[in-house]
Amino acid sequence: MRQTSKLLGLAVPLLLILTGAALADTCNDFASFQCGKTKDIARVGGGVSISESVGIELKSNTFNVFTTNGDAGSDVIILAAFAGSVQGSLNGIAFTSSVNAYEKGSIGAITQTMQDLHFCGMACNLAFGYVDLGKALAANGSLTVTASGVPAGTIFYAEVLDSNGKITFITPNSEAAILDVETSSVPEPGSLALMGTGLVAIATQIRRKLRA
Repeated sequence: MRQTSKLLGLAVPLLLILTGAALADTCNDFASFQCGKTKDIARVGGGVSISESVGIELKSNTFNVFTTNGDAGSDVIILAAFAGSVQGSLNGIAFTSSVNAYEKGSIGAITQTMQDLHFCGMACNLAFGYVDLGKALAANGSLTVTASGVPAGTIFYAEVLDSNGKITFITPNSEAAILDVETSSVPEPGSLALMGTGLVAIATQIRRKLRA
């Protein structure tokens, strides 16, 4: 609990990996994107690591998309579930709201993840959106994605299209979440030092009064 509170107090966007939480079984048709025969897994990772024993290791608000078998893709799409309204952008491209932009079987897992991270209560008001990055994925390569203005508690999934424009790679059992707390009023290190000096002075005055 202490470590979680410390993380939420940081004034930078944080990316964390949540392995094994999502249980999507197939993709969902949305916008102009159609599901093909899913042949492998698209992963979202590389930004940070998470360990049950150690906790969350912070790196940045960027992450990578890649396929587990190293196959190439003609386009990369990032799906997102928001605990509220659709906001923010990826690589400078704003999210498009879409009620169908999710993977079948994933809503229950997403809701549970958001509840575990305390981003929503017993009844999560989920909103869905996507970003078509318009970037091909090279064989045995990865695509770097940078999130901006994404609200806390957003869950990401990746989908990769084949050469026929069909969704053939999905993220079935791993996910990433953005903790964007840029509005936090956490003091800068210099301010922290100044505040610490002030607290010491106050404590000294109180001690003198008590002795008197």
